[in-house]
Amino acid sequence: MNIFDKGKMLVRLLADNRHPKVFSFHDSLPDVFSSYLELLMIKRFRILSAQELMERLSLNRTDEKNRTKEAVLTFDDGRRNCWTVIFPLLKKYKIKAIFFVIPERIQEAHETYPNLEDYWKGKVSWENLYLTHRKIPYLTWKELEIMQQSGLVEVFSHSMSHEVVPVSTRVIDFQHPGVYEMPVYFDEWFQNRMPSLECVWGAPIYERSWAPLTSNAYVPNASADVFMNEFVKKNGDYLFFKKKDWRKLLFEFYEINKKKFSLGHFRRLDNKEDAYASVVESKKIIEKKLSRSCFCFSLPLYQSNLELFTLLKEAGYKIIFDGPERKKITSVKLFLLNRFPSFWIKFLAYI
Repeated sequence: MNIFDKGKMLVRLLADNRHPKVFSFHDSLPDVFSSYLELLMIKRFRILSAQELMERLSLNRTDEKNRTKEAVLTFDDGRRNCWTVIFPLLKKYKIKAIFFVIPERIQEAHETYPNLEDYWKGKVSWENLYLTHRKIPYLTWKELEIMQQSGLVEVFSHSMSHEVVPVSTRVIDFQHPGVYEMPVYFDEWFQNRMPSLECVWGAPIYERSWAPLTSNAYVPNASADVFMNEFVKKNGDYLFFKKKDWRKLLFEFYEINKKKFSLGHFRRLDNKEDAYASVVESKKIIEKKLSRSCFCFSLPLYQSNLELFTLLKEAGYKIIFDGPERKKITSVKLFLLNRFPSFWIKFLAYI
């Protein structure tokens, strides 16, 4: 996103009160998420649940007198952080959120795992809390049930398996640590059976797509991963990413050395995630497991097409959550909501 696009987005965030401001998270650190919630409270934002949002959109309220400051908090993927950090803080501040989960990644388990409340009570160390993110990266159905019963969390679909595939040789980024030192590109790490984190830092991330929306995938040669990972290890390993210009250094090193890498190849995607199963079956599973209507869908990688929108409409979805770039649906009657990345919340301080 260039400076001009960021400027337009900032204007939309600060000046447009006709619609609720919808924010997109995957996970967050306790102090960061707490600061966001406190800012929303100080600025007197009304945080909407999915049901309240549906009612708000159906009314199509745009008149000046009824305008209020409204926000929606959404979390994609159903990562463990939603249980260990996000849910305890939602309870502390009595704020609602919407979780979009991937049914094939949600575990069957009768027990629940430690969270921030256990840490506050001294029942678990911070290190053990952190380690659960590596051992059990996604939520369990039991945890989702508990969170939903609290009345603070509503659970909807983010596709059946969220299969992500590279589609070109163009490198868009490099694998690097995020919250709790987990990989930022979670899908690539998870789909590769969660290799040791020390072996993934610096691996090229190629232009990618949600599998149901593409026919061919690029299969990169692993030599580039190894080569870039060795460069990171020689330059501080995990601490390499503390440098302000780490991404620039990796792109420069990659460009200088890319002729040394063996080229990958393209293959036709025959056994890929099916769009019908992602849209229809994920809805059925969530409704069966949690005994609730699943009327919201979050687009994987913010990707879509007219055929997918038609399928979503036929499946009974009402609200579709997208990314920051605006799209128009002309022939399918659905509510399509754009979301601001979570860090944009801090700019609400200027309202």
